[in-house]
Amino acid sequence: MKQWSTKDLHVIRPAADGRAGDAVLTFTDRYSVFDHGVMPDLVPGKGRASCAMAVRSFALLERAGVATHFVEQVADDAIRIRLLDLDLDGPGQTGPAQLIPLQVVYRRQLRPESSVHRRVAAGDLDPASIPPVEPGTGRLESVMVEFTSKFEETDRFLDTAEAARVGRVAPEDLTGLTERARRVCTVVDEHCATVGLTLVDGKAEYGFDERRGLMLVDHAGTPDENRFYLDDTPVCKELLRALHPGLRERVQGWVREGLPRSRWPRPEPLDPELVAAVAEVYAALAQLWVAGTPAARDRLSAAVETYRAGCAAAAPAREELR
Repeated sequence: MKQWSTKDLHVIRPAADGRAGDAVLTFTDRYSVFDHGVMPDLVPGKGRASCAMAVRSFALLERAGVATHFVEQVADDAIRIRLLDLDLDGPGQTGPAQLIPLQVVYRRQLRPESSVHRRVAAGDLDPASIPPVEPGTGRLESVMVEFTSKFEETDRFLDTAEAARVGRVAPEDLTGLTERARRVCTVVDEHCATVGLTLVDGKAEYGFDERRGLMLVDHAGTPDENRFYLDDTPVCKELLRALHPGLRERVQGWVREGLPRSRWPRPEPLDPELVAAVAEVYAALAQLWVAGTPAARDRLSAAVETYRAGCAAAAPAREELR
């Protein structure tokens, strides 16, 4: 079995000779923020909630003509998938039944926490590459798509030429990935509008099927892969990021210094009441994503208020620890 920061993979039949394999992907209660790796706490029910949202999103994507690796749900927290091969050392382009070693980011809005603002300020991103904002809505006039590395120690943004090299794909493949990411964004965005959420951005991974057609792998439409808002409050992994103030900057400093991840200091566990509040947000969000009922929205609103109250109560203690 292979373990990532938030998911486990059990291989039933490996991919080989240009043919996809078979595997079970389990969503766990672990979480990770700021590329730090697995954090000390478990969020009870997070795996079940993420799985339910992913399965609902797979159905929406398939209906929209987006091919995915999803086969069936096999447990409350697990799905069966078509498994693609990964070749990071081959001399040629990424071939059939292989994973493209890139992450594709799509942006519908630019909130203050977006990395876009920091990268523009640092001179790492050309402002001309950012679509204009629709007046009065805060939405970008078109979906902004970017590429990052995926299998390096920490993810980094790539320009087009480097994305083609790292992903071992041709320019026309990048064009296809961009178009597919925009379609995925549209599907998730439309479902958000249906259930009363706002989509800010998201990320997805892709590979080629046996005929080298694009296929979405991993998943989309979950709070780990997407930044969702309920009114003005994030209802996604941003809730967990907010509970680790200053960690983003510390991680960025360790990366600049070349400090190996194994030597990064271990964060302290969170207040159990805050963990429980986040767990209820995940559960309520999943109910809203799947059922879309007014009762589910009311439950999510109440969960958000509980989380915010817990953060306000914990703030003085966090200040004393600084």
